[in-house]
Amino acid sequence: MEKGNKKGKKRFLILESILLILIIISSIICVLLNNELNKAKKSYLKNKSDYKLALENLNTKKVELENITSELNGYKNIDETIESIKKEYFGEIKKLEDDILSGKSDRKIAYMTFDDGPYSNTYKVLNILDEKDVKATFFTISMNGEYCYDNKSVRCFDLYKEYVKRGHTIANHTYTHAIRYGLYNSVDSFMNAIDRQQEHVKNMTGGYTTNIVRFPGGSSTARGLKGPIIEALKSKGYGWVDWTAQDGDGGGLYSEDQAWSLLKGSLDKNIEVILFHDYNTITTNILPDVINYLKENGYEIYPLFYESNMVNK
Repeated sequence: MEKGNKKGKKRFLILESILLILIIISSIICVLLNNELNKAKKSYLKNKSDYKLALENLNTKKVELENITSELNGYKNIDETIESIKKEYFGEIKKLEDDILSGKSDRKIAYMTFDDGPYSNTYKVLNILDEKDVKATFFTISMNGEYCYDNKSVRCFDLYKEYVKRGHTIANHTYTHAIRYGLYNSVDSFMNAIDRQQEHVKNMTGGYTTNIVRFPGGSSTARGLKGPIIEALKSKGYGWVDWTAQDGDGGGLYSEDQAWSLLKGSLDKNIEVILFHDYNTITTNILPDVINYLKENGYEIYPLFYESNMVNK
């Protein structure tokens, strides 16, 4: 009996040891599993947080994109808005012209136009117009080159954006102004110079197009080609204009007194298209006083527009 008890006791101790070992192993496994669970939980929480942050960032970007899209749509519509305002503005001037020409109104209009630019001196002209709160029309060419003919350190092509930025009308005076060098050889040579300048203005301004033309030297310079050229201009939607008054600054002008005499002597209509040249320093010197003189004598000063009665169509 005693021997049997010893065997039983020995088995019990072995079982107890095995059980203890299993408990220890289970504890270790539990600790390991718990650690893994904690890691998984932390990873889940981190991923959840990262996901939430990513979702918030995505929503933020979505709002930003919507704002940008809305802003871009506003920019897309701005050209239409500007055109609508311009149409209304010029429509009112057209009504005034009609009343003046029919005798219903005794008001007067002066359209100040500047030929042959841009030049470095054009900046001075623009600044004077800004100071006097006056808008004008610039009949542009490109023969002067990228850098100004009167100052090679100044990039004249930048002036095209300045015309638009400051609210003036850009008009077409042909690309070359080459009166003696083939411009008036044919209708095609003239129209090619018109098309080339139109494309140049568009490129320099980022899209501005003009539909007003002035013949270099005036329309009479075209002689026998005048009629066919006018028909070609009409077919492409252009109107053309000469001038009714000037200060003689296109050549042979020697003094400010002479300029004043010529200008005052030529102002005899209630609607005037005045010819100036934005390279001429005599005109630039008297320009502030010219603007004052026009206003004091009842002239309202505007930029030209296609629908004007002064633009031949």
